[in-house]
Amino acid sequence: MQLLTRLTDADTSSLSTLNRKLWAWVEGEYHQAPHRGLDEETPLDTWAQRADEVKYLEGTVDLDDVFLTEARRKVAKDRTVSLEGLAYEVDATLVGETVTLRYEAGPTQPRTVQVWHGGVKVHDAKVVDLYANCFVKRDRPSSALTASTSPDVPPPGLRLSDLQRDDEEGGR
Repeated sequence: MQLLTRLTDADTSSLSTLNRKLWAWVEGEYHQAPHRGLDEETPLDTWAQRADEVKYLEGTVDLDDVFLTEARRKVAKDRTVSLEGLAYEVDATLVGETVTLRYEAGPTQPRTVQVWHGGVKVHDAKVVDLYANCFVKRDRPSSALTASTSPDVPPPGLRLSDLQRDDEEGGR
């Protein structure tokens, strides 16, 4: 028999009264009644048969992390990965590597996307700002490293010898 049909106005007068009625019903009737979904066994009997299969977690485990969804992606040359239609930027050292993305699945964009590589969390990925990204100038990759100027030529810019000292500018 269902609990709601048995409740009186007095039973719903306070939350504590309602909680007492609920737990009395769960322990006294619900767990004792056979269920079709359990092949006509009671929840209490089913629990007793399978309780040794339950894995208990240590107190240090973050339950939010346990229920994250995982997806494997290969990092593109532009250091991005795609997840649910969005591009995410990851560390440049991961280009060409396969990473594991851990995130909270749901109907909306994930709040945080963790990037894991080799079983270690690297960082949280950032959504690529496509508008700003289209203005980024990129160097073409080179197979050889070459210096842009000769090491004998000093770089252009401000030289200390060209600066006047404060005491030379009028006796300050």
